[in-house]
Amino acid sequence: MTMPIDQQIAELKAELANSCLTPRERRDAKRELEFLTEEDRSDVETVYFTEVEGWAAAHAVDLAALPF
Repeated sequence: MTMPIDQQIAELKAELANSCLTPRERRDAKRELEFLTEEDRSDVETVYFTEVEGWAAAHAVDLAALPF
C-alpha cells in the first residue's frame, strides 16, 4: 500500500530538518517535496471541481433560470 501524500510530505520535511545532507541531497529532497506538494494540491483541486460540477449538474434548472 502506498503512503498518503500528506504523510510523505511530513516525513520528507522532518528528514530535511533533521538530517545532515549534502547540498545535492538537500536539493533533490527539496525538489521531491515541491513535486509532492504540487501533486497533493492537484488532487485537492480535482476533488473540489468534481464536487462543484456535481452540484451544478444537480441544480442545472435553477442555474438556467438565473437572469444573467
